[in-house]
Amino acid sequence: MTDHPTPLRVMFAVNTTPTAVVRAIHNLLDAATEPVMLEVVCSGPGLDAALRCSDISLEMRALIDSASISVKACRNSLEGRGLGDDDLLMGVEVVPAAVLHLARRQRDGWSQLYA
Repeated sequence: MTDHPTPLRVMFAVNTTPTAVVRAIHNLLDAATEPVMLEVVCSGPGLDAALRCSDISLEMRALIDSASISVKACRNSLEGRGLGDDDLLMGVEVVPAAVLHLARRQRDGWSQLYA
C-alpha cells in the first residue's frame, strides 16, 4: 500500500434494492492502494443490506467481519417498515435519519458513492 497520512473515507448511500452494494464494496477494497474507511448507510429499500434476514445478509455479515466496514441503518426507515433493532445484523448502528448522517459526513469530507 502507498503511504498516505489519512485513509480514504468513503460512504455508500444505499437507498435502493442493495443487490450491487456487495460487489461495489469488493471492487473498491480490491482496487484501493491506500487505507480505506468504509461506511454503508442504509435507508428505504436499501435497509435490506443491514437486515439479518435479507437476501444479502450473509455477504454483508462476511464484509463486516472481514474488513473495516461500518454499517448504519436509518431509524426512520426501520420505523416506516415496522422493524426494530433486533431485525438488524449484529454490529449495525442506527442513525436517526440517513439523510442527515450523509450530509454531515459530506461536510466532514467523506466521499459519497451509490451502489
